[in-house]
Amino acid sequence: MGAIKASCPGSCGELFQCVVDGEEFLMSYGIEKKSQVVIGPQTGVMEEGLRPKMLQVINELTDQIDFDFSFQTDISIGKGYSSSTADMLSILGAYSAYKHKEVSVSLLTSLCSKVEPSDSVGFSDWTVMNPLNGEIKWQTKWKPNLYVYMLEPDQIVDTTSFIRMTESPLYPAEQSEKLLTDFQTACDTQNVKRLGQVATRSALLNNKRLPKPYLEDIIEITTELGLLGVNVAHSGSIVGILLTQDQLRHLYKLEERLSQHPLASYYSIRNLSRIIYDGLEVKKVEEIFG
Repeated sequence: MGAIKASCPGSCGELFQCVVDGEEFLMSYGIEKKSQVVIGPQTGVMEEGLRPKMLQVINELTDQIDFDFSFQTDISIGKGYSSSTADMLSILGAYSAYKHKEVSVSLLTSLCSKVEPSDSVGFSDWTVMNPLNGEIKWQTKWKPNLYVYMLEPDQIVDTTSFIRMTESPLYPAEQSEKLLTDFQTACDTQNVKRLGQVATRSALLNNKRLPKPYLEDIIEITTELGLLGVNVAHSGSIVGILLTQDQLRHLYKLEERLSQHPLASYYSIRNLSRIIYDGLEVKKVEEIFG
């Protein structure tokens, strides 16, 4: 039996997150940072190489690590890049293909949600889902050509201990409900401007619950330059500035404005990523290592 490689992208927070009829829903988009797992026939147990949540979630499928593996990632932990979901989906995807010859992203995502609140980075189509149980609310085939300028601070947020928006007295749940229908309209009409507005509104609503330093200044700079909008990690610390391909010509001016602002010392890591639609990818490979 050969080896199987599975990879899953991270996300720069959520495009939006909301509460509808007492249930929490979110939509994540993929970025050019990934977790990757390769598994194959056992020659020696290397269990220590997996992160704790990866071991925890693989125990939902098996209680015996009877395979060898390698694990790589370039996704930062504890910032809102969906590192845990990407890690867990990679090991689950590789194992499912290796043992069962089939992979169900929806099933594997629901398994991730048993370990901790998860998101929709495993899907190649934009997917609105409940992070607490993996239930799919809505999907779209629309794949706009977008980019995100990611602003990352040193601050780390523990997702599992953070109060959910359905339970937070600070979060305006009723106001957030319209975000879902507005997102659906933006996708159905393929309106990127409206998409940016949904992201920015979601960021501002969540700022009452988990304040992002300088968020209003970032939104002001984004608006002045005519860029799409701003999204945040609703249970993390990163902020994303959304751009179309045409708006990339403003990137130099954007970085100039940011670097001259006091926020530059807080969001000290700033990188551009294309928004991708790869989702969880699984394929056969020759070797685990090398």
